[in-house]
This record gives sequence, C-alpha cells and structure tokens, in this order.
Amino acid sequence: MNALGAADGAATTTSTLHLGFDVGGTKIFGVATDCRGAPHRTLRHATPHGVEPLLAALARMAGQLGNGADVASVGVGMAGLITLDGRVTVSPNLVGVDGAQIGPGLAQLLDCRITLDNEVNCAARWELSSGAAKDLGHGVMICLGTGIGGAVMLNDEVLRGFTGLAGEPGHMIVDVEGRQCGCGRRGCWEMYASGSALDRMAAERFGDARSGGPAVIAATRNGDATARELLDEFCYWLALGISNLCILLDPEMVVIGGGLSEEWDLLAQPTEEHLATLLIGRSAESRPKLVPSEAGELSAALGAALLGAQGHSAALLGAQGHSAALDPPQAPAQT
Repeated sequence: MNALGAADGAATTTSTLHLGFDVGGTKIFGVATDCRGAPHRTLRHATPHGVEPLLAALARMAGQLGNGADVASVGVGMAGLITLDGRVTVSPNLVGVDGAQIGPGLAQLLDCRITLDNEVNCAARWELSSGAAKDLGHGVMICLGTGIGGAVMLNDEVLRGFTGLAGEPGHMIVDVEGRQCGCGRRGCWEMYASGSALDRMAAERFGDARSGGPAVIAATRNGDATARELLDEFCYWLALGISNLCILLDPEMVVIGGGLSEEWDLLAQPTEEHLATLLIGRSAESRPKLVPSEAGELSAALGAALLGAQGHSAALLGAQGHSAALDPPQAPAQT
C-alpha cells in the first residue's frame, strides 16, 4: 500500500482516482478524476513559500483528495521551466523552488510515482483531449495568472523542445526598458498582460479605493468609462504578445486559460481589435481564433491528472510517457 491508500501497481477500476495539481504563483488547484477524466473532488490552497512547505501542502491535499480511495496516479503541473527529467530550473513566480527536485520529493512523501510538467503544458493537454483544442492541428495556449505561461500544440501533441523548456512566452520582452520582472530582466510580457499586471495597473491608476483587477472588471461591467479605458490598455498588451506568437508560429487558434479566461466575454472584443491592427499579412479569415479554456482555472489541474493517468498507463505497458515520471526511492535490498 502507498501513502494514499492505494495498492502498489493496482489495476485501474471505476473507483480508482487520478490526482492532478496545478501549482501556480499564488494558489494550488487540486483535482481528483475518475478513469474517464471526470472531476470528483477539487481543492484550492494558497501556494506556500519554499520547497518543504510546498511538498507538505501537496501531500496534505493529496490525502484529502484521495480520501482513502485507490489512487492510481499523481500528476503535477508547475509554473516555471521544467526540464524533460523533471527538474525545476527556474520559476520566477514561485518562491524558493529554483533548482528543486519537487517530483522526487513528493514521490517519496506519497510513496508513489509522480509525473511532472509545466502547468500550461498540462492545461494544453487537457484542451487537446477534451476541451477547446480537440482535433486542433496548430495552436497556442496561454494562461493569464500570476504570470503568463504558454504551450505550443501541434498535431495533437504539446511541443517540449530540446530540453523541455519550450513555451514560455511570458518572458519574451515587449519593452526593453520596461518593468522589472521576477526573472531578473526588464519588460517581460507577463509584467503587462497577466492577472498580476492588471492588479498593478489598477492600483497605480486608481489607488487603494479601487485597486485590483477584479474591481476593474466589475467597474467595466457596470459601465465605468475609466475602468474600460484601463482594461483596453491591458488588452493592447495582451494582443501585442499574441501577435508576436502568431508571427512566429501561425496558429489557427489561441486558447486563453488562467483566472482571466473567466472574463473573456469582456476581454475578447478589445483584444481582437488590437490584434487586427498589430498583425501583418493577415486577413480576418486567416487570423487565429481566440477562445477561452473550456475548463477555466481548472484546466491545468485536469491536465495534470490526465498526464499522470497517461504515465500510469504507459508504465503498465512498459512504454515511455511524454513527461518526467519520478518514482519514490527504493528501499535497500535485504541481505
């Protein structure tokens, strides 16, 4: 039996659960899904600072989500640059995890295999499997949260690149003398078009009384012209980054995930209007569709659960999965 109450190597049954975690800069989403990928339970937890508190929070959430059931797999999507072997090289929006071996640490705590990838790669896999990008040939996904994560989708696969670090558009520079980013450089896209960027723009424009992105969204919905002007500026920066991705990749669709995808009905028109002026050589018909994630904030956690389930199936078949599968350390052999 492992730490989640599941028999090691147990076959998947209708009562078996697959757990998925989305570790973002400010919060962790956890989900337990059945063998068909349908969510049974969800949890949300503030993201702690440091490796040990993070591992402890994930282990505690895993126990709550598993709730004594057979847990066949655990998948984790993390903000940051994750190598093909599961190492977090750098994560500007997570505190104290750069270079950490999160996967092996969690595998040891839970005594089960952990499959690990970047959180937007996970979200993109769910969208390709069950969401907005199903049957898509060429596409991009961006998630607007504490920062901006991304994934490139091609022929039903997520492109990882040579070392696994592909798909980080939040750190492409859009203003060479711009705002200081947590990665150490200036002018990164996520400093202008993420959820945190909207919060900061609102605080600077309105002060404490009206600060915060949610307040701007609410005021815009209530017809406030000043709030709408600020939101239009935000949408310009969002469209600027999308236009750069389109020039490089020529996607047929851009899927918008993260918390701000829940407000896409408000953001869509100004973003599409700015994109039309920024893109070159594109007719209205050749511009990519901009669509919100069909799972909203849960897409990365659902994708992580899917990733874990795929890794579990690959292990049963003796095949290699698409992302790092990290096993707990083996006890020394008895002599």
